[in-house]
Parts: sequence; C-alpha cells; structure tokens
Amino acid sequence: MRYRRPRALGIAAIVLAGIASAVVYPDLPARLATNWSLDGGVNGTMTRPLGAFFLPTLAAGVYLFMLVSPRFDPRKRNIEAFRGIYEWFAAGMMWFLGYVHALVLVWNLGVRPPIGAALAPAIGAVLYGAGLLVERAEPNWIAGIRTPWTLDDDVVWERTNRRAALALKFAGIAALGGLLVPDAAIAFVVVPALLAVAYITVYSYVVYRRRGTT
Repeated sequence: MRYRRPRALGIAAIVLAGIASAVVYPDLPARLATNWSLDGGVNGTMTRPLGAFFLPTLAAGVYLFMLVSPRFDPRKRNIEAFRGIYEWFAAGMMWFLGYVHALVLVWNLGVRPPIGAALAPAIGAVLYGAGLLVERAEPNWIAGIRTPWTLDDDVVWERTNRRAALALKFAGIAALGGLLVPDAAIAFVVVPALLAVAYITVYSYVVYRRRGTT
C-alpha cells in the first residue's frame, strides 16, 4: 500500500487519543472543560462521554475526508504530484488534534497549563507544515491557496502558493513567541496568521490583475 508510513502514523494518533480517553475516563469530571477564551478562561464544557471522545471521533472523520477527497477532485492528477507531502501533512494534523485532546484531558485531570502557550508550538507547527504543503501544491480543489484568481489561472496559482509558503512558514515561526510570552500567546498565534492570510489574498488578486486576465 502506498503511503503506508504516514497513514500508520495518522491512525496511531487517533487510536492513542481514544485509548487515552478510555484509560482516564473514570477520573474525569462529569463535565469537561473543552473551550477556552482568549484570556485562558473556560467558556465551554461538554458532558464526560461527549468531551472524552469528541476529538478522537472528529479526528477520525477529518482524516477519512482528507484521504478520500482527492479521489473526487477534477484535477486529481495534479494532487498526485505532491501526494507524498499531502499524506504527511494529513498525518500531522491528526497528531495536532491528538495533542489538543491531550491538553483537554490533562486540564480536566487537574493539570492546568496556560492554554495559549501550550497551543502555540502546535499551531506553529501546523502553519509551518501548511507552508511546506502549499510550496509544492499543484492546481487543484483540495489543498493549497484556493482563491477565485488562483483557481482561474495556473500561473497565479503557482506564484500565490509559492509566496504563501513563505508567509505561512513565517507565521509558524512567529507563533513560537507564545512560549516566550505566555500572556500574549494568542497574539503571537493569531496576528501573524491573519496577516499571512490577508497578504496572500491581496497578492493573489494583484498577480491576477497584472496578468490582464480580468
């Protein structure tokens, strides 16, 4: 089977998350904190059965979608050109969700790390990984920077996604500042990511207009 290694790692992340929930389930409170505000306060809870297994179940659904969806892309041949890194990114997303799930469990078991600072390196890794992915992405409808202009023009796609790779990698590195300044961890994660998205969108439109394809 192709891509056996990344898929084994992706499935392992989901299975380990489910096992972790089963092991600590008796020690979890009747309601689990599952959402936190920007200042780190709890602003959402779930019942124990739902909170303990929601993220592993969600991860399984997301992973299945990520593995199956390329088959239905009209340009699926292009996806095959970067399918290897796509598979590794999909597996990495499962470990990201597994890490978030681990934070939920330890928080509800009484260990209370600063949520923003704890999430910063994981989100940074996702952003950097997204940069690696779009750097190699060929035109398709599943993965990459998909604006109306990149989907309309393959040259705009290439230029936008290559520039987006730099912006996303920078945002991923900037997110690590949340470890150094825990009180401002959310700002280090959110602001660079939003700036990257805004820059990429504008850049895509400018390149499109300059090509005279309007």
